[in-house]
Amino acid sequence: MKKVNKTSEGRLRDCESHLFFLWDARRLCNEQRDRYKQVAAELRVLVADHNPKQRLLLSMMDEFGFSYDVQPPGPPLDKQPIPMVGWRNDPEHQALTQQVQDAMGDPQKLQAALAAQEALRRPVPLPEYIERGLAVFISPYDYSYARLARDIAQQIGSGHESSNVDVPLAQMGNIVIGGEEGHIVTLLNFADLILHVGQLFIGHMVEEFKYKPKYFSVGAA
Repeated sequence: MKKVNKTSEGRLRDCESHLFFLWDARRLCNEQRDRYKQVAAELRVLVADHNPKQRLLLSMMDEFGFSYDVQPPGPPLDKQPIPMVGWRNDPEHQALTQQVQDAMGDPQKLQAALAAQEALRRPVPLPEYIERGLAVFISPYDYSYARLARDIAQQIGSGHESSNVDVPLAQMGNIVIGGEEGHIVTLLNFADLILHVGQLFIGHMVEEFKYKPKYFSVGAA
């Protein structure tokens, strides 16, 4: 069947709509925890589709020249870089972790080891953070934020309920943090980040391109 391309303006409207849907589902999660299923589905549309070109928010940000860097953690983790997928198996990072552990009890050696670790700290561009930032580790699997949101959306999300799920995803439900399943807490925190970036992006569109938002108030991020 023949298809036609959406206009940039139409895709921008779609992007804002999905950001609003994400905000609404995230808000309702406070009382209706199963709304995380909708959160995951909206995150997949906005930033976690298997095809990077179909990640609506990221593609719109790229088209209209808006970027965002995720900053490394602050105290008490201000000596650590943002953890990335694959680091646990990387020989250099394994050696650095061992160096820090071996230096415990020796302040001078520990200071040198922490300085080497701190040198890896850097702001991470949002697309890289989504694709490579470590969201969940459940031995022996690393889950990026994109993979976590996508797998929840496609297996237990509002877009699809599978009759079976990946073993690591099922196991995540047994990890409880502050009374909540760990992967859901991580998903919701990720949604908060994307909503923050999304509202900054809408503000950028208002200021630079005179966009008139339907759902979001500029300056409220």
